[in-house]
Amino acid sequence: MLLGLVALAVLLVMTVAPARGGDVFQCPDGKGGVILRDIPCAVSVPDQQPPAPPSSPVKPPPAREETLPPAKKRPASPPVETPEPRLSDCLRVRNVKAHTQSADQLAVELAWEVAVQNQCKQSISAVLTFTIYGSRNLALDSESTKIVVSADGVGTIHGIMRVNREKMRHMRRYDARLSVL
Repeated sequence: MLLGLVALAVLLVMTVAPARGGDVFQCPDGKGGVILRDIPCAVSVPDQQPPAPPSSPVKPPPAREETLPPAKKRPASPPVETPEPRLSDCLRVRNVKAHTQSADQLAVELAWEVAVQNQCKQSISAVLTFTIYGSRNLALDSESTKIVVSADGVGTIHGIMRVNREKMRHMRRYDARLSVL
């Protein structure tokens, strides 16, 4: 205990009594402690520790987007496009009719009529071929005509074929087909 009192007395003497004939200054050490110096605290001492480095500007915490890894995104699917219908898919032969118009010694006039439906949103030009067939689907005669069918409409085309009597005797059926221009 005596030793503790002596240490306290020495410490008091050092803080109150001048050392080497000068004043003693208690200066903060920057770490929460006190340093005893013989020069005022405001004057820097070259042989002491270098001053603490200047503090860097306070950086704000990163935004939430910067701290989280990017979310996995599904690859973008290509836009669904409905393909334009092919023009040949737009036109349909709906009705084919034929009948004998008149006859002479050499030939018969065959009147024909074909209704064509356009199922698309644009008018379409096509070539309609009316054909008469014999046995074994052998084409005996045909006639082609250009037709224009309006959008979402039905067009009717008429024709007259002059067919020789021999071909008319062998005729088994008739039909029409379209070729889009």
